[in-house]
Amino acid sequence: MISPGSFFFVRLFGYLNHFLLLCLWLITTNMKHIYFIIVCFFAFLLIGCGGNKQNQKEEERQIYQLDSLDENTGVQRMQPMHISQDISCKGKSYHLKIDRIPSDELPIVESEMGVFTDNRISVKITRENGSTLFSKSFTKSDFASHLATDYLKHSVLEGLVFDDVKTNENKVITLAASVSYPMTDLYIPFSLVISADGKMSLSKDEDMGELTPMDE
Repeated sequence: MISPGSFFFVRLFGYLNHFLLLCLWLITTNMKHIYFIIVCFFAFLLIGCGGNKQNQKEEERQIYQLDSLDENTGVQRMQPMHISQDISCKGKSYHLKIDRIPSDELPIVESEMGVFTDNRISVKITRENGSTLFSKSFTKSDFASHLATDYLKHSVLEGLVFDDVKTNENKVITLAASVSYPMTDLYIPFSLVISADGKMSLSKDEDMGELTPMDE
C-alpha cells in the first residue's frame, strides 16, 4: 500500500522536474531573467508545500475512513458504513445487511495515532421468505477472548464484510471481521461462521502473526 506521506514526494519530484526543464530553456535563451525566475519558483514551491500538508491530512482521512474530528476533545471518528447485499450459500439465497456506526457509548480508544471513538457493527441476515436467520450487534468486546490485553486497549472494531471465498469453500455463510490499530495497516482478522440454523461461531485467523504491543 502507498503511504499517505509518499504523495508529497511525488509532487515535489514533479516540481523539481519542471524547474530543471525551465533552467535548460533559459540557458539557451535569455540568461538575464534566470534569477527572477528562480526566486519565483521557490516561492511557488513553499506555497505548494504548505498546501501539500493540508492535502496529506485529507488523504489520510480518506484512506483510513475518518469522518470527523472533535476540535474540543480531539476525538476522531470513522465514517459510518452501510452494506446491503444479496448473498447465496449452498444454492439458497439470503439478504445481508451490515451497519457500522461510531458509538459514544463505548470506551474511548487511545493510541499512538490519537484518540478514537470505537465502532458498533450490526449484522442481519434474512432468508428469501423474509424471516431472520441471524441478527446481532457486535462490539470489540465480542472478540476480547482472542486478543491480548494491550491490543484490546488500543484497537477498534474496524470492519465486517461478507467473505464470498470462504463461504463457497466451506459451504457455510462466512463473514470476515477485523480489529485494528486505528489509522494503521495493523489488524487482526476474524472469521464469523453462521450455520444453516442461525448459530454463530467465531475464530481468529491463525495465519496472522502476533503484533508488537503498542507503547503506553
